[in-house]
Amino acid sequence: MTPLVHRRPGPWAITVVAVLVMLAQACPLFGAEVSGKFSSLFQSRENKDGDRESVLDNYLSLDAERILHPAVSMHAYGKFGHDFDANFSDTSLYYGYLEYRTHEGRADIQLGRFPLSTHRFLTVDGMNVSLKPDGPVGVAVFGGASRNLDLDPDRFKRLFSTNEGTIYGGRLFLQGIERTRAYAGYSWEGSGDTVYQELFSGGVGRDFQSILLGKELKISVDGSADYNLDRADLDKMSARLFTYYDKKLRVLLEADLYDVKNEFPEGRELVLSILSDGREERTFYTVFYDLNPIVAIYQSSVFTRLKMPDGGWQTGTILKGGVSGNFIEQMGLDLDLGIYRFESFIADATGISTKIRWRPHNKWILEGGLEAVSINTPSRQDQTATTITGEVGYRPKPTLKAALFVEQSDNPEFRSDFRTGMRLDYDFSFPAGRNLTAGEGR
Repeated sequence: MTPLVHRRPGPWAITVVAVLVMLAQACPLFGAEVSGKFSSLFQSRENKDGDRESVLDNYLSLDAERILHPAVSMHAYGKFGHDFDANFSDTSLYYGYLEYRTHEGRADIQLGRFPLSTHRFLTVDGMNVSLKPDGPVGVAVFGGASRNLDLDPDRFKRLFSTNEGTIYGGRLFLQGIERTRAYAGYSWEGSGDTVYQELFSGGVGRDFQSILLGKELKISVDGSADYNLDRADLDKMSARLFTYYDKKLRVLLEADLYDVKNEFPEGRELVLSILSDGREERTFYTVFYDLNPIVAIYQSSVFTRLKMPDGGWQTGTILKGGVSGNFIEQMGLDLDLGIYRFESFIADATGISTKIRWRPHNKWILEGGLEAVSINTPSRQDQTATTITGEVGYRPKPTLKAALFVEQSDNPEFRSDFRTGMRLDYDFSFPAGRNLTAGEGR
């Protein structure tokens, strides 16, 4: 029998949980309100070669307001996962911190494990302080032990590193100016004399609104960049333009530059991203137009350049167009039909995709999808990959949803498998003590 492997949270995580539990005992004294969400997902996957993977993932988020003091709250989010076939489990506390926030947010202090907004794979075990005095400029400073999420194709190995690193930094940001955003920041991460990363960052954004040809026009523009001081090079750069016209036309344009190794290709469009460990340049746009309140058409494209390990650059392109229909009020149905073209140095593909959601009753949801792709690679010609999905969902009340799903995939270039599973989502909230009377706790 394979021995059970269990990854325990680090000392900071255990300390944070213990503190949160003790503070929860004080909630009745101050009329705390507790809310959160529990999600459980079980899925079993069987590959063509006979291998099986059965995994259970449980996620819990928790927010408690007004503990110990009306301005004090606590927030936590974690996961417990278990792979039954590998007899492997892991527990991760993604964040767990106390927050002191004064009236109108003039001062905001976080203590514990909190996410760092400038890096989606980094949390900090320490303190974050944000001050918003009178005037146009606010300030935020943070410091503590850095905890990077180990990036691994095996999701069970994406755990927080135990490297003893230190991170600190600060940010100045614009406040109180309508429809305008701006910030400038600095951060240092390292251990002793070793510098992991030293960054100077900045960003600016602006919202515009006017009338064009008698129709309302809204435009939002944002840009940001991180400059790596120890490498004397741009670490990341991003630009975004969003346009909304006549309540019918929506156009989004984005351009990004970053390191693939620092931005794990989760939710990205190109599979070939996993072949690169260098720079990636990505430009994306989508156009969405409502023909009427029910039917809309859209077109989107993604253009990507990747720096490969040998120093050369490769490109990839995705072109997609389609139509969507919202017939919820007429027959409880909404659907999407799209076609797309993919081109890269590893494969060319042309495909179609359909998604249908039907609500025969206000408590039941039926979903189905089909994707068929014709793949042409240098080694093989005209391969066909298909994916068929189905789901039955039941929502007895707004806070509870359960679903059963099935997926059949047949991809000659990657893996073919049959996947089944169930999902449960539960939102909860309840008072944890008496309400404060006027003047109490101040």
